[in-house]
Amino acid sequence: MKYTVTMLLALATPGLAAAQSDPLNGADFVVNCISDSTGGSVTLARSGATDKGFIVTDEIKGEATIISGLNSLTFLHIMDKDVVTFVVDFEDRNYDMSIKGPHAAQDFGSCGEPIG
Repeated sequence: MKYTVTMLLALATPGLAAAQSDPLNGADFVVNCISDSTGGSVTLARSGATDKGFIVTDEIKGEATIISGLNSLTFLHIMDKDVVTFVVDFEDRNYDMSIKGPHAAQDFGSCGEPIG
């Protein structure tokens, strides 16, 4: 019996470690993405396992609020009169970005593996 419990714990440990580094469960991470339309880079990050994150692009740099969705996270950043949203789908690792306001824009692309 003792051997069975030890085996079950050993088998479960890799799964638990993987779940802890999953960006969807609140883990800290950095993910780098590339725009399909411009080739520009996008970096999204969360630090401190909170609903706060960070966005860095060629034209945008700042803190963001992170909102969880189904297999996705939305990074919401307010920049003067513009509202920027990056939605990253972690199942297919694609993103959609939109800016609403005076500098309205759309973008989409693909992301690499989250680094935790």
